[in-house]
Amino acid sequence: MAPHCTYCGETVPDDEYEKHLEQTHGGELTAIDQRRLGPTSGEPKTRNLALYAGVGVVVTVFVLGYGILFLGSGDDASPAAVQPDVANQIHEHGTITVEHDGTAVDFNQPQFIERDGCFHFHAYDDAQVWHAHCEDVTIEYALETLGIGVTAERFSIDDQEYAEEDGDDVSVTVDGEDVDPQEYVLEGTEPVEDAANGAGDNVEIVVESGA
Repeated sequence: MAPHCTYCGETVPDDEYEKHLEQTHGGELTAIDQRRLGPTSGEPKTRNLALYAGVGVVVTVFVLGYGILFLGSGDDASPAAVQPDVANQIHEHGTITVEHDGTAVDFNQPQFIERDGCFHFHAYDDAQVWHAHCEDVTIEYALETLGIGVTAERFSIDDQEYAEEDGDDVSVTVDGEDVDPQEYVLEGTEPVEDAANGAGDNVEIVVESGA
């Protein structure tokens, strides 16, 4: 026997009862009937659209924020002769030491931490290794992000400048081999532990004032 609708008294076949409740009495259903029917057909679609829109906004804001704050907006172009390829992301590590007139640069200082998206140091590993996240990062570019200038013949840091033409000595080596910092592209290893133990490029820059 077909049931009678408890809301309007109409006789409705069993297989159409829930459809009748949803279409005819959707706005007056009791809590029990609402649970019986589940979400109305339009509700999940609306909720899903809102969810997707919210996720889309969060992702967009994150990407734009990362690009502007970490990789740079592009307004302050680096003067390095070779620019990194920000479109091709990598994650490599190595070590670097810089010494001028016997003073070693301590990269575990706030002014050197996470300055650039393509090349940087992290405080959590005490800046023991460099991190490269873009292809084609040269030594010149890497140091330029830290406010240090270097070529095969010149070196500058803070207010100090050195030049071989003035009798100063500028040495830039990778694993003991002389390189041109404007052309040499860093090559590292992925595991941070391996880099800390000597894997990946070991860059050494030693600068001495002339007599």
